[in-house]
Amino acid sequence: MHDESSGTLDRVGAVAGIAFVVLFATIIMVVPHLAAPEHSIAEIERSARDNREGILFGTYLAALLTGSLLVFGAGVVARLWRMEREAGGWWIVALTGVAGTTVGLVTGSVLVGFVRAVGHGVAGDVLWIGYPAGPDGVDIAIPLAVFLLGAGLGGRASGALVRWQAWFAVVLSGLFAVGAAGVTGNEVDGGPLGVLLLLGYLGLLVWTVGVSFAMWRRPTEVRATTASSVA
Repeated sequence: MHDESSGTLDRVGAVAGIAFVVLFATIIMVVPHLAAPEHSIAEIERSARDNREGILFGTYLAALLTGSLLVFGAGVVARLWRMEREAGGWWIVALTGVAGTTVGLVTGSVLVGFVRAVGHGVAGDVLWIGYPAGPDGVDIAIPLAVFLLGAGLGGRASGALVRWQAWFAVVLSGLFAVGAAGVTGNEVDGGPLGVLLLLGYLGLLVWTVGVSFAMWRRPTEVRATTASSVA
């Protein structure tokens, strides 16, 4: 028997997933960013001063993005939990991973502190202390890898995700886990490993849209018997 509240949660998660994709694209294509670290600290300081309002608004959008990701992830985890009761506990791994993406809020706070410090006249090399470390998105790469691993393997075992979504999640998990190592290099964009991180995020957008449509169109039923038909 279909549970109405479960269907509502699936659809809320689906809307949150689409919101995540829209916010991600907006932040990348519209919102101004600090100058890249290969520029001098004076140029970075100037970009923070000249684009103050845009950068601060971008941190707000990034906070909304994190919230959307958490709601979407919670919807996926709940879907796994409802359908995985006899297929293991991968939903716990997925839950742990998506909860870990809240570290993105800390990164946003650091960026706000950097911009406000510039606004109050702080200048020079001391600003490097507040400059974001590593390529964009590297801070939540490992939590995303954990979330996708749990979602992929749990989705395959339980039938909560269709086959391509389950396997694609596992592949994306690997891309994020390896791509996060781009923070160890001197390249602004993470170098070759940064390319893997970029591919991971592009794939995540595709995966999120696919899962969101599935959650909207096929809300889960409170039973675990579907696992054998899809796995």
